[in-house]
Amino acid sequence: MNLLTVLLQVASNLPTDSAATAVVVSNENYFQLLMKGGWILVPLFMLFFLSIYMFIERWITINELGKADSIWFTRISEMIADNKVDKAIKFCNEKPTAYAKVLAAGLESAGHEDAEIQDALQSEARQQISLLERGMNYLGITASIAPMLGFLGTIFGVIKIFYNISVTNDLNIANISDGLYQKMICSGAGLFVGIIAYSGYYILNGRIDKVVVNIDKYSNNLLKDVRNQKRAAKA
Repeated sequence: MNLLTVLLQVASNLPTDSAATAVVVSNENYFQLLMKGGWILVPLFMLFFLSIYMFIERWITINELGKADSIWFTRISEMIADNKVDKAIKFCNEKPTAYAKVLAAGLESAGHEDAEIQDALQSEARQQISLLERGMNYLGITASIAPMLGFLGTIFGVIKIFYNISVTNDLNIANISDGLYQKMICSGAGLFVGIIAYSGYYILNGRIDKVVVNIDKYSNNLLKDVRNQKRAAKA
């Protein structure tokens, strides 16, 4: 006899006093129902608030470091063309973006060979990308662990159902309901937290990818400008 058969048998023996049932249900709010999930909700709540915090913090950081400004880069190009590299470096250092840090590193090597300039650009780009991705692993871990914790709570709920039945030797709904609450609530909470973390992870990754593309574009344009300035100086 499986659990579903037991529940159907219990339900068929219940009184049909719908008014009394409505009064009981009305006295239970959503928070009280949620608390029936048991102790497994504590780490799930912690993961939920961690996900929200990390998403907001990373969103603000990526917006600050990833502000693209074509007019600003045009001024950098003009300074390079006028052989004002020191002024261009100072201009870059005044702007707190990932692009400015990368271009400043490239300009500091402007007097060297193209390969050295490119190495400086790539090295700084890796550091800036690392800053953008800092803390992202927490969202990835939460997206994986939260559903597992929910499933663990589901197992505890099933164990609780059969334990109550074994202790009381009675298949009434009171012995089953607590375990069912815990089972369903833990599953739903785990999936909800996992979805939040998973969505936040990929939304932020999409924004980071855009910043990386712009870093590559600005780096390549800077290298071209430096090459053109060297050719003009030799002519």
